[in-house]
Amino acid sequence: MSQNSSPRLSFLVAAQIFGAALAAIPLAAIPVAQAQEQLTPGSFKAYAAEGVEPRLSDFSGLAVPRYASLRYDMVNGRSGPSPDYPVRWTYERAGLPVVVIRESNDWRKIRDPMGDEVWVNASQLAEQRTAITTHPGAIRQKPEAGASLAARFNPGSVVSLGECGTLWCQVSVQGQRGWIVREHLWGAEPLITTPGNR
Repeated sequence: MSQNSSPRLSFLVAAQIFGAALAAIPLAAIPVAQAQEQLTPGSFKAYAAEGVEPRLSDFSGLAVPRYASLRYDMVNGRSGPSPDYPVRWTYERAGLPVVVIRESNDWRKIRDPMGDEVWVNASQLAEQRTAITTHPGAIRQKPEAGASLAARFNPGSVVSLGECGTLWCQVSVQGQRGWIVREHLWGAEPLITTPGNR
């Protein structure tokens, strides 16, 4: 993800998290200290807008707020719901999970995993559920802590999301299928409505 307005401290972190370079690495060792410098897990909070209960949108007929994902490797996030508004962020990660928090006829206001909010054209979003990893860890072949490894991953790896239980979620990435501890994923937990967040 790159910012098209004034630079800020989180830009380097965001670029590493959302750029196309990060992915699950089959059975590869990852320096934990280096991985943890790329991401502050506490910044990953999936909350909905203004403390309201989910409702069906008059535009899409889908629930708002809801999870979605970016359809393409290059998606522009604008400051308002029209191509006339300036681009605030350019996301460079197909599949990145986001939260849809508002809608107009052709545009969706989204919140990304770092909490930034922009408008994107509805055509740029997919309903496919994905999640992004918030810790270094492993995909296991069974939902058990001692199960065999299918792959290791860095924070910021995007995975396709399957069913989730209380502790584990089924995922797939780059042909690898398995299970990840649910608390290590952003996009797997129920949306939290928090008064005052916009």
